[in-house]
Amino acid sequence: MHISLIGLGDGKQKRVVEIARHVGLLIQATPFDVCFDRLSAFGGGALVLRSSDHSPTLQAFWRKLSAVIDDSPLKPFITTSLEPHVTLLRDRRGVPKVRERIVEPISWTVRSFSLICSHQGEYKCPATWRLTGQDDSLAGI
Repeated sequence: MHISLIGLGDGKQKRVVEIARHVGLLIQATPFDVCFDRLSAFGGGALVLRSSDHSPTLQAFWRKLSAVIDDSPLKPFITTSLEPHVTLLRDRRGVPKVRERIVEPISWTVRSFSLICSHQGEYKCPATWRLTGQDDSLAGI
């Protein structure tokens, strides 16, 4: 399971993955807690978990990540900027209409973030970065 934040296209271009690996090093953040407590359907046939309070710490991380990407060579590859969510089910034929509802909260501490390449239900993770609160990009300079 993962929280979706930003879409970078179909991932067929190796260049996008290489750029994303470098951009990920620029993100500085400390671990933070998230809580998802709303079940709803997204267009395109997805059943997802969302947050009632919009997880302020997740929103702050998402804004930081978006700002770094907007100032990078990745910007032209952004296909979607998504409301942070966890996809539980995807069915291209369509998920039945589900009235959004409150569910038992699911919480955890986010200690890392990853670049995930997905294609037809297959997932690869070419890069993961730990949230340490330190600027790890300085180590490579």
